[in-house]
Amino acid sequence: MTPDDQSPAGTAAIETDVFVAGGGSTALFAALLVARAGHSVLLVTAEPEFEPAGAGISPLVAPPTLGLLAEQGLEEEILGSGQRVLGVDDHGPAGLLHGWRYADFPGITRPYGLTLPTGTLVQALLRRLRAEPTATVRTNARVTAVDQDDNGVLLTLTDSALVRARYAVAADGRRSPLRDLTGISLHEASFGRPGWLVAAPVVPDREPVALVRHPAPQVLFTIPTPNASMAVVWCPGPQQAEALGQGDPEVFAAQIKAVDPELSDWLGKVRDRTSPVFRVDFSMWQAASWRAGRVLLLGEAAHGLHTLGGQGLNQSVQSAASLAHALDDALTHGDPSRAGAYERIRRPFVERLQELQWSTPALRSYSAEPPARGAHEDFVDVMTNLQPELAAQLRTTV
Repeated sequence: MTPDDQSPAGTAAIETDVFVAGGGSTALFAALLVARAGHSVLLVTAEPEFEPAGAGISPLVAPPTLGLLAEQGLEEEILGSGQRVLGVDDHGPAGLLHGWRYADFPGITRPYGLTLPTGTLVQALLRRLRAEPTATVRTNARVTAVDQDDNGVLLTLTDSALVRARYAVAADGRRSPLRDLTGISLHEASFGRPGWLVAAPVVPDREPVALVRHPAPQVLFTIPTPNASMAVVWCPGPQQAEALGQGDPEVFAAQIKAVDPELSDWLGKVRDRTSPVFRVDFSMWQAASWRAGRVLLLGEAAHGLHTLGGQGLNQSVQSAASLAHALDDALTHGDPSRAGAYERIRRPFVERLQELQWSTPALRSYSAEPPARGAHEDFVDVMTNLQPELAAQLRTTV
């Protein structure tokens, strides 16, 4: 790359400190933090428009992630759009295996998680990013070629425009074109145990907690979501899975009758207000590296987790904070090696979490043995606390 890099039309390349590929909340949060650190940032998404408020799924945003969002002035807005979740109750065939409330933990500043539509978070972040004078947002474009040297990255977009960036961030999802262009490989594995999902009005008078019922081999998850609704995920035994097929609502309600009769009866009463029943296949993936030169991977471009506990979104947003801090450090000191703090701090932590999920019987096994532990029991710490190494990194003055 040289200062004379030009597009075919003769237009000089667009210059920016950080280029971010992606249009989801993780990409937007990283771009916002980079811009607020005083660096120029160009965010490009392949989609013609961003996900609208209220659209998308409603994952559980844990208190540590809420704290990071609150630091950027989003807390009041998202609290008004979300549903507070007070904790988890996990039942086996003999009764409560494990139950806890966020308020039980000393020193916790937000005694709740929050289920929130992904589109609502996207729009809240997008408004703030567009208000930053050093930020530019562009839609309907994708990276088609990447070249880099010791000074930065040259990216060619679909309209033949060129972007010269000091660093580039691939936050463009599981099938990341930018990651693939760098040659970083992806290892994927299926949990092998599908679930069937239905959204419905919430059962009246139930405490707003995530509820797990695990009589083995079946598992039933319910979680409150915004607008007095809930998400119900049913992981049946193998014979029941075959009978359920593509998701017959009557079969669905009948199968959960023995596990949660109140819920089964309620779904029958509100059938005209429930969603279709969708099959969900869970998988996990790991990028071979989170960095290739000055291109860094973020979120689903780097890793994928099971939906248990909402850790996909939470770990991605927390990684965005780490990445933005590391890039600020590298840009401020003119030292690319400082960008390595991001992968060094975050990758081992996320991969340990993946290992925990992979070894959780409720997620992979059809064993009829009564469960000895709650499905969320090994994940309480990450649902209530920020990774200590990440907290230390974010406290460090660049």
